[in-house]
Amino acid sequence: MVRASINYLDRAVQAPYQYLCEPPAGEAIDNFRDDVVPLDVEDISGVPLPEQHARGWTTEQAGFQIVQGFGAPQTQAAWAEGRWDDDEWLRKQYYDDVTELLRKELGITSTFIFDHTVRKSGTEHLPDTPQNRKPVPRAHCDQSRRAGETRIRKHLGDDVLARVQRGELHCQLVNVWRPLRGPVEEFPLAVADSRSVDRGEDGGKPDWIASELRYETWSGETLLIHHNPKHQWYYYKGIDTDKSIFLKTYDSKTETRTPHTAFVDPTSRPDAQPRWSVEVRVLCFTETQPAAQ
Repeated sequence: MVRASINYLDRAVQAPYQYLCEPPAGEAIDNFRDDVVPLDVEDISGVPLPEQHARGWTTEQAGFQIVQGFGAPQTQAAWAEGRWDDDEWLRKQYYDDVTELLRKELGITSTFIFDHTVRKSGTEHLPDTPQNRKPVPRAHCDQSRRAGETRIRKHLGDDVLARVQRGELHCQLVNVWRPLRGPVEEFPLAVADSRSVDRGEDGGKPDWIASELRYETWSGETLLIHHNPKHQWYYYKGIDTDKSIFLKTYDSKTETRTPHTAFVDPTSRPDAQPRWSVEVRVLCFTETQPAAQ
């Protein structure tokens, strides 16, 4: 257990937004105001995987899951050689590996991978691009329900979205997060157990608020998180490249999703190597009814 600070969104911010392009003259790039809360973050690195599953730390229950290994042995060897630094290799070989890993762990029917983001701390002198983002030190969840459905429609069309909405297809949007190099000490990833987060399912106010992402030609939506003392936060201290973390950010059947954030671990060495990681975003489908012919 470590005592650390988590950056939440202040509840005074009613309509959060962020420009992911040059903002219009006179407008701020965002209107965020942090609510910095010291709290306990539990280290689960010493908990065996079977016990983790018994405690419900799975994508189905908590919304996150620690996963051992790769989809194929040859991927692990290529990872050790640094092939992850080749964007084309990630898109071809690693995407296939992620699909295989998700099928083995979650029993899904099919996948559609729509993008990935490489995060490299310690590279502030380089441009901020999808191949070189910085860790995000703010509690958030990548997709709202509307954003998840927009992703389905954008990539797979209205017919697939209609099947999801009718319950013929179960769709989950899962981020597969993995260190590019390890063990991770600086800016580790913390995850909140979805069961400890108020989701607004019983008529109450949820612990999240939709935040508009403003691009040059369109707008997206993510979720920022308000503090609730019931939240239970976890991290895997010193996670290495032989493990990944599944983070559920959308579920067509439930409101199970995982708030997450990078945070400063006070027990990390001052000279720890900067965190480098990759997250692959995947639409995962399970057939519940066959498609009409």
